[in-house]
This record gives sequence, C-alpha cells and structure tokens, in this order.
Amino acid sequence: MIIRMVGSQLFSISNLTMAKRGVGRATAIGALLSLGSVFGTATIAQASVLAPTSTFQSASTLAPSSASEPLSESSQSSESSDGEPSAVVATLFDKPITAKDITPNDEVLAEMASQANSSEEQNAMMALASLTKLSELIIEGVLDHYFVQNNLAVDAALVEKFKTKFAGSASEDGISDDVAKRQVMIFLAEKHMYNTYGGEVVFRQSNPQLPVGAYYKMLKNYEQTGKFTILDKGLADGFWTPFTPPYQYELAEDNINFAQPWWL
Repeated sequence: MIIRMVGSQLFSISNLTMAKRGVGRATAIGALLSLGSVFGTATIAQASVLAPTSTFQSASTLAPSSASEPLSESSQSSESSDGEPSAVVATLFDKPITAKDITPNDEVLAEMASQANSSEEQNAMMALASLTKLSELIIEGVLDHYFVQNNLAVDAALVEKFKTKFAGSASEDGISDDVAKRQVMIFLAEKHMYNTYGGEVVFRQSNPQLPVGAYYKMLKNYEQTGKFTILDKGLADGFWTPFTPPYQYELAEDNINFAQPWWL
C-alpha cells in the first residue's frame, strides 16, 4: 500500500519542488524518474531510513523511530550554511551534496503532512522527495556538462518553434527564452547520447522518445570516471532504479527517430 502511495505521489512532489523553475528543468528528471515511479519493496525500505532525525526535525513527531536511522557509515560530513554539520551523501564534480541540500523545504513538508495517511507514509514521501532532489542535481548537472563537453549548441530556430508550439498553453507572458532553450538543449543532448550510446528508448507522456539506455551508459561513464559519486548505498540504489530493465513501453528500433524534436 505504501509503495503504491509513494509512487502516486512522485509527480506531485516533483511538480511542487520544481514548479518555480519551469518545465525546462523538470522534463528530463521527471521523465527519468517516472521510469521508477513504483519502487520495489527493498528500495522503499532503504529510502525510508535515509534521513537522520535532525534532517526532518519539523516532522519528527510524525515519523516512526525506525525511520530516523543515520546515513550509512560511508557518508562523510560537511558544514551547512547555518553552521550545523550535515552528512555528505554524494559528490558532483568534486563538490559535496549534503543531506541538507536534498531535504524538502517547509512548504513541501507541509504538503506531505496534508497528503499522508500515516507517519510511515509521510516518512516514505520525505525519503522519495530527497531521492528526487538528489537525482535532479546529478542528472541536470551531468546534462549541462555533457552538452558543453560535446560542443553542442542550442538551435535558435528550434527555440522559436518550441515557444510558438506551446504559446497557447503557457501563461499570458508566453514561454520564456530560458525554458525554451532548456528544452532544446535537452533534446539535442539526448539525440547526441542516443547516436553515441544507442540502447533502449521508451515512450513517456512527457517525452515520447526517452533514451533510457543511453542515459544509463552515459551516467555510468560519469560515475566510473569520478565525476559524481553517491556515497550512501540506499540513495545509490534508488538513483539507479529507474534505469533497471525491463522497461514499460519500449520502442521498436524502427520507430525511433531523433531527426527532430517530438514537439514539432
């Protein structure tokens, strides 16, 4: 029951934490995380103990004691901006990502409290939100680096076509240049990834051609070369879960075509 509930909360949590950033940053991570929207029992069990009690103090009265175990011994510690120590759960391009960095803010915690039917559900939602944030930081950071390293450039014509295509569904101010450029950048990076690595491509409502196999190979390459490291085993297992086959809605090779974006 908890697994189904947590899976159903994935998009509401993702949308809440990313709403102010715009769809430009939400699409890549949202589509990837939707691959693992229903986590296995072991992954949820690991995720529910990722956060130390001090991380979620504002919700400590709702969380069972079994859900407030410390991060694994492999996690290091760093000092947060308010001077309090915070466990380092990952590194990205030699910069630490701490437990505090991926902790839901008060607004998200309040939303979880209103949605959860029990303390156990809320604790699992908090852990999933932290995993979502960590995945966002790593995947979006790697995408930015991959785009630059491969000398890719945003196509101005595609930016204008994206803005025109979605003008009717945007606010009265229209689609911003930043959002449109981000969408074009993601498409061009994914196209390059698929041409480089191949692999499985799946259909997702937010991305009809998501090159999950290419993402896996690219991310593994970044991990193996030390560009990012996830120090906590529970978080690492959760991060890689969406990339684990079998996949739903896998496309036949004959139906894969990255000649132009799906939205044209």
